[in-house]
Amino acid sequence: MKALLTSVIILFLAASAKGQVYGRLTDSIGNPVAFATVVLEKSADSTLVHSALSDEKGNFSLRTAPAATYIIKVSCVGYANYISASFTLQTTFNSGTIKLKTTGKQLGEVVIRSAKPLMQQTTGGLVVNVQNSVMTKGSSVLQVLSRSPGVIIDAQTNAISLNGKSGVIVMLDGKLLRLSAAQVSSLLNSITADDIDKIELLTTPPAKYDADGNAGLINIVTKKNKQTGTSGTISATGGYGTDEKASTDLSLNYIKGKISLHGSYNYYHNRTQGLLLAWGTENVPIIGGQTAFNYHGDGHFLSNYNSFNGGLDYRVSARTNIGGNLNYNVGSNKNNNHNYGNYALPDTNLSYSSLISGDGHTSYFHGNFYAEQAINTNQKLNLNVDYFDHNSNSSTQVQSDFSSTLFAPRQQNLANAAIKVSVAQVDYSNLLRKGLQLESGLKGTFTHTKSRASIENLVNGQWVPIGAGTSNDLATRELIGAAYTIVNWNPDSLLSISAGARYEYSQNTTDHSLNAQYYIDRRLGKLFPSIFITRKLNATDQLQLSYTERITRPSYADLASYVSYNDPVSVFTGNPALKPTITKNIKLDYKLRDYLFSIVYSHDANPILGTQVVPGPTSGLVYLTPENADWQNNLTLQVAVPFKPAAWWEMNYGAIGGYHKYRVSFFPELLKKNYFSYTLNFTETFKPAKNYAIEFSGYYNSASYSSNSRSNGNAIFNLGIKRDLPNKNGSFQLSISDIFRGASYYSQLGQLVTDSFNSDVKINYQAESHSFPIIKLSYSRPLGSSGKKTGPKESKTKDEQNRL
Repeated sequence: MKALLTSVIILFLAASAKGQVYGRLTDSIGNPVAFATVVLEKSADSTLVHSALSDEKGNFSLRTAPAATYIIKVSCVGYANYISASFTLQTTFNSGTIKLKTTGKQLGEVVIRSAKPLMQQTTGGLVVNVQNSVMTKGSSVLQVLSRSPGVIIDAQTNAISLNGKSGVIVMLDGKLLRLSAAQVSSLLNSITADDIDKIELLTTPPAKYDADGNAGLINIVTKKNKQTGTSGTISATGGYGTDEKASTDLSLNYIKGKISLHGSYNYYHNRTQGLLLAWGTENVPIIGGQTAFNYHGDGHFLSNYNSFNGGLDYRVSARTNIGGNLNYNVGSNKNNNHNYGNYALPDTNLSYSSLISGDGHTSYFHGNFYAEQAINTNQKLNLNVDYFDHNSNSSTQVQSDFSSTLFAPRQQNLANAAIKVSVAQVDYSNLLRKGLQLESGLKGTFTHTKSRASIENLVNGQWVPIGAGTSNDLATRELIGAAYTIVNWNPDSLLSISAGARYEYSQNTTDHSLNAQYYIDRRLGKLFPSIFITRKLNATDQLQLSYTERITRPSYADLASYVSYNDPVSVFTGNPALKPTITKNIKLDYKLRDYLFSIVYSHDANPILGTQVVPGPTSGLVYLTPENADWQNNLTLQVAVPFKPAAWWEMNYGAIGGYHKYRVSFFPELLKKNYFSYTLNFTETFKPAKNYAIEFSGYYNSASYSSNSRSNGNAIFNLGIKRDLPNKNGSFQLSISDIFRGASYYSQLGQLVTDSFNSDVKINYQAESHSFPIIKLSYSRPLGSSGKKTGPKESKTKDEQNRL
């Protein structure tokens, strides 16, 4: 791979070592003409070779192909187009001073209105401008994220994967969400998409971002208001699938002079349900050995969230800005499940029926302070301090008629977790000279977590812990120190090189534990290099080559010693022995006008796999826990193709497909697997009349494999209709999610090798929309005045919020 990378870099740089054409542009009286477009074409067939813009002094320079005959074309607003006589180039050609003639016409007032495309390519990945989608109104951020290209959210576990890889880290405004997959989904479900500006899907982030996330980073960017005066928005949504949904959002902003204030409140309510069907065979010693079983779980869930956000920005002087932000989110989750089934043994048949009721509460607080100082016109210094506090506690009661040697007819499952994260970061940038910029920074993160969990039996009116392997009390501490440096170099107007490196040192330790195997003291120091080479082929097309290295540290939930009830023969738990995943990526991007093409090769060492069937401390009990695979290789191709057949019709199509290969050795026999999988997505937007818009969108995920399981493909289609009211009185929006009821997820466990329990299990999870599409009606309107854009700068903090 290193040889391939070296060869491609040489090819990129070789193009800049050919002949050169240069000159100067002026008007008829000798004034320089800046920012004019200069194009070099072959005179024989008008083939475009290179293009560039003239600088402030009117100078231009074009790097060319080998010796040939060329012509120069110049165009600029207010001037007549210029075409030179043909000339033969050997090594260099000086066109001298080219005088452009004015057109003699004066432009009147020009108002430019341009909507951002739904998807844009940026350094490190794709940007999805979510407000361009009719489906955004009334949706939660999690629902919008599930419709983003390459993003797959497991409907049952809430695990997020990007481009077929599960090691993805989620950020909110550049802050890592250091939470579990379930906690991340709860938080994103509590934020309405009305407050979101864009979603950045960064598969190969540069060195200024944290090195966490072998699949990359998903950065959710909230709206930033810059209108003077008082302004805001209000929206309300009501909906129904098989149960009711509702949300409301109010945001207010005040900007005057040096002060900017903003605040928002949103409420989210969702009652939903899901059906879990499982059947097959499994060797479960705790109930007597090999058994054939059927399992039926009918779940009903209720979520309520309240979120508050407020902030202040103050421009101290022309060079200094300070500010802060507070975010508080509180929510509750209730679930009621009726689970039943039977276990057929050689000499008996055990029936199982239980009523499971759970009640959980979460709170999330994030405080931020920032200061920005422009030392001079070339140097800037930014300081960011963040504090995160997340608490969750849940209690689950189980009433069952199933008897075994382990569980009593009544059990309870208690789980509590507290996470506190402190972060300090300093970033410095310096424009050393034209075309050469230095970026560097330091960052420290300290995290303290406490988790307690147990499954208890009711014996003679007293709750009694079952014993080893079903309870624990664990505290962990983690310290991460990081430093990075990036050099951005633009040798000419066509070539740019960004080379950087990030060094991170981490230490993870446990304070105490009920189980000796959970004591850990792990230290890791590693350098993560990155390089991005971008070459413009012409005014619209470009190539970019990048190489990055990343790490996925086990999340706090993966490491925690929690134990939670799953069914009479199995429990969920963490794995403090997990190793971090180290990933190397090489990526080539090609932008052809608005078409985007990417190909990336990655190698993961010790990839983290979730929910594996393994034995544990209690003999005969099935443990569902995360484990490390040996390695995984991926070769992935991504395509994003927009079309505009007519002024009233826009189309966006995308595809992500790849070849995957991995090896797993924690089963009794070695598992090797290679397979091909792909995802297709599309969005069709129609504007049949003024103030009306219709959107039809959908995606298809092919079958895929993970460890010892196979997931079948499925497709989801959505429809949205929007009506803008006259006189800026707001808009109505109707959305129908999963109109063909495709939310049925089928998987097979134990299909590739024999695990420790000889599992051969089929699972079918049916989400709410499989029974009936989810229909929502939203109304939103702007509030207050709308002055010109101004006000203090927004915080440029980049980095912190995701693991537990």
